[in-house]
Amino acid sequence: RDSQFRNKWWLFGRSRPELRAMVRGLRRYIATVETAKHRIFQFEDSAVLPEHKLVVIGSDDAFILGVVSSRIHILWSLARGAMLEDRPVYPKTECFDPFAFPTCDAAAQERIRKIAEELDAHRKRVQSQHPGLTLTGMYNVLEKLRAKEALSAKEKQIHDTGLVSVLRQ
Repeated sequence: RDSQFRNKWWLFGRSRPELRAMVRGLRRYIATVETAKHRIFQFEDSAVLPEHKLVVIGSDDAFILGVVSSRIHILWSLARGAMLEDRPVYPKTECFDPFAFPTCDAAAQERIRKIAEELDAHRKRVQSQHPGLTLTGMYNVLEKLRAKEALSAKEKQIHDTGLVSVLRQ
């Protein structure tokens, strides 16, 4: 029934002008998959057009990335968000919009920025060096480490190639 879908079927259903305006002028933005076993935020290049299952935060500030990647925000989002079967859902209006960002002095903000940049770079670097390595696999191993569970041979390989202990730090 929708003429845009019918007549321009090869294009995205909606161009999302508010999203495009939000990321205009940024070299990157923060994104997370809406429904995922592990809540992982990362920078995406602004040339990447997000699809409808990505939650986009219109900021290129690593301080924001660091805060939303923090344990407190992850726990907040698990408590405030929804579930799809056994996977957490991150509704932005419930998890990001009402979240109380910490008030930090400039030095604390810079420390958080530095750590967030290192985290994002580390994950991207090990994935580019090992194309079969997934973030889900790395974070599954990380959760086992946190729970002090033994790792299988495959998990040990993921641990070693993904440098998962660095993620834990």
